[in-house]
Amino acid sequence: MTEFHWITLGLGLALVFGVWGFNAWQEWRFKKRAAAAFARSHPDVLLDTPKNMVRQGEVSARLEPSLTPAAAAAPVLGEPATGEPEMVELSDSLALAVSVLDPALDYIAELHPGDTIDFAAISPIEVGKRVKMLGLSTSDEWELVRAGGSYSELRIGLQLVDRQGPLSEAQMVLFCEQVTAMAERAGGVATFPRREDKLRVAQQLDAFCADVDMQIGLNVMSSRSPFPVGRLRSMAEAAGLVLESDGAFHARSDSGKTLFTLADRHHRPFDALEDTPSVTLLLDVPRVAGGEQAFDRMADLAQQMALTLGGDLVDDDNRSLKPADLAAIQKQLVDIYDRMDERGIAAGSVAALRLFA
Repeated sequence: MTEFHWITLGLGLALVFGVWGFNAWQEWRFKKRAAAAFARSHPDVLLDTPKNMVRQGEVSARLEPSLTPAAAAAPVLGEPATGEPEMVELSDSLALAVSVLDPALDYIAELHPGDTIDFAAISPIEVGKRVKMLGLSTSDEWELVRAGGSYSELRIGLQLVDRQGPLSEAQMVLFCEQVTAMAERAGGVATFPRREDKLRVAQQLDAFCADVDMQIGLNVMSSRSPFPVGRLRSMAEAAGLVLESDGAFHARSDSGKTLFTLADRHHRPFDALEDTPSVTLLLDVPRVAGGEQAFDRMADLAQQMALTLGGDLVDDDNRSLKPADLAAIQKQLVDIYDRMDERGIAAGSVAALRLFA
């Protein structure tokens, strides 16, 4: 070969080895960064913080008697609480984070981009369950991802259960595929909890939630002529209820949460009616904090309406409800709340509102 050929061959080999060496160095550097990112020498508040979800007694409305399993079996939160939760001081950023993502409720993926990932590069994750994303901003604060944001890390939570049932394996696989694809586009990596473990937790939570997902309904049925809506409105408003956009009266707590509702039994909006033969007072048990007091208030209103308007207090099968029946329902209600507290899911808490939605 000529000298030119030898020089060309030498340059080609040098280029090949140069590219190989650069790639090897890049891979080593990336693995080192990823290992550093995943290593936790300190507690990870988003993944490790236990939450004490003791029910806060909000008093404000009274509900009705007649336990009815909710239309769809609702799922539950997490494994039963064990021991006293460790108290952790949280910044505003971390307080937001733990209120949005909960390892007992969510399947949480960690996404570490090669550098940072801008909001425009964050793809929506759609798998048929609630998905929430938190990003670690350039100011080292956790926040809900937002337009214009740039993040060094993402946490993406897929809710394990809701009233439609538990997370399925197909939904989990689809979630992992979408998060992994987004990580690869960002030149990074994504890590996930063990699928089998979380699917088993989802099934257990769903079974528990189905067991406590009850609605208490008290019906007041006219024994003669229909009830004038004007008189119903007067009694409802005197008891502190307000007619809202859904056409039903709502009794709300001081914090604005619905305690129970008063509605036409045939689901017609009150503002479109002149009279009705029957009304229903309804308490959504797992969604109401201080439900025992709310039930008392609701039952008192139902009995007062029956007495004043000339109606009968009945259950969903039109069987008459006596004071002893109301006492039995109250006892069942206390039992449900005790089981929820033992499980670590406070009725009316953020977790319960998510799960029983």
